[in-house]
Amino acid sequence: MMKRMLSSSFGLISVAGLLVGCSIPSRDMERGNALYDTNQYASAADAYSDAIVADPTSSNAWNNRGAARLRTGDINGAVADFNRALELSPRDADIYYNRGNALVAAGQYQDAIVDYTRATQLDPGLAQAVFNRGSAYAKLGQRDAARADWARAIAMESDPGTKSAMQRSASLGVPPPAIVSVVTPDVQPSFVPPAPPPGTGPGTVPIPITPTPIPATPPVPPAASPQVIVVPPIEPSASPQALDARALAARAITRELDGDHSGAMQDLRTALALEPDTARRVEIVRLMRLLDAPR
Repeated sequence: MMKRMLSSSFGLISVAGLLVGCSIPSRDMERGNALYDTNQYASAADAYSDAIVADPTSSNAWNNRGAARLRTGDINGAVADFNRALELSPRDADIYYNRGNALVAAGQYQDAIVDYTRATQLDPGLAQAVFNRGSAYAKLGQRDAARADWARAIAMESDPGTKSAMQRSASLGVPPPAIVSVVTPDVQPSFVPPAPPPGTGPGTVPIPITPTPIPATPPVPPAASPQVIVVPPIEPSASPQALDARALAARAITRELDGDHSGAMQDLRTALALEPDTARRVEIVRLMRLLDAPR
């Protein structure tokens, strides 16, 4: 049974990730959920990794680690985990929804629309997927399609708080907060801000999305393999100044996720002043422009 948590990115209903709820979660899963609930996303990902070692066939564990990784800004890792979760549970609407949110964070809006559509085919009542698909349409400039999805999602949504947030976002004509799921039994939906666009570093390697065929009516047109580009890991040999700059850039992503846009921009400005690597400075400037673009 999948339980949903909300978060947001550039007007999505939530771009973080839905934690999956299992009836009898393992000790590692419970530990990961507790850490995730207190915003300790890197530690939560480690706990979910332990759960994966204990049971590599648990799609819940892979999904939850993807959700935690997405909140740390590791979009490549999140997509890889959602891919594996879908291999294990190819008819799980929430995992398609989560991967759609990760693709939005990477700026791959067309690929995200495909995943949101698959999610709604598998779970016609998943209003957040409809709403976030509208937000992805909006990012592509397809305003009529966006408004149609937003109106439909608002009509479908039964939770008063979520419906109100959708109405506020739609009335402004901007995409609302997005959602991501983690495995938490009996958790009620609650808003959390979304994952920002991809990273702050050069030399990143695209990771293709593994297609997961599912029977659906009508069938979803096949999409080209999406490519996700994100921040590379920090090199252990980097100077203390560079490490400070990259830590600030990483914190900026978390701040943007949590709705602190001004704090995120301040961290990026400081990171830009500290970063000695020219290529990374260019990437920080690019991220600042993305985060500060009109919503």
